[in-house]
Amino acid sequence: MKSQSGFTILELTVAVAVLLLAASVIFLGTRVDYRRGLQNAALVLQADMRYAQRRAITEGQRVGIQFCAVHNRYSVITQNPLYHHRFVYFPYGVQIYSYYLLRNRFMYLPRGTIERAGNVILRNGQYTIRITTTVGGGQAVLHPIMSD
Repeated sequence: MKSQSGFTILELTVAVAVLLLAASVIFLGTRVDYRRGLQNAALVLQADMRYAQRRAITEGQRVGIQFCAVHNRYSVITQNPLYHHRFVYFPYGVQIYSYYLLRNRFMYLPRGTIERAGNVILRNGQYTIRITTTVGGGQAVLHPIMSD
């Protein structure tokens, strides 16, 4: 009798099914949720704007948020040249789409108000979100996420 080596069709089918199942789990686990990433980036920016406002009040000096669209980041800035600026990069995919600001920054005054009102629009995939500040209270307001 001859002995044949190889796999049966049943063994091959089971192996392919296991590989497809593993691939689908990996693919679904790494899927990017553009909407959630954009919302989180906007919330972090809003929190840093509140931090800059509170810091301006407590230190009695101008503190602001400076945007750099080229490097897709922003930083907290002060009048003190010895203060080291902390750069915050937006997560992968989130970009500064446009901003309507004086000298690319929000600047909080010592009384907690903002120098000028402005907007920053962030974009991620097909979604955009707008952050607006008002002169009176200096509050950063997040507008609902819009899709294209």
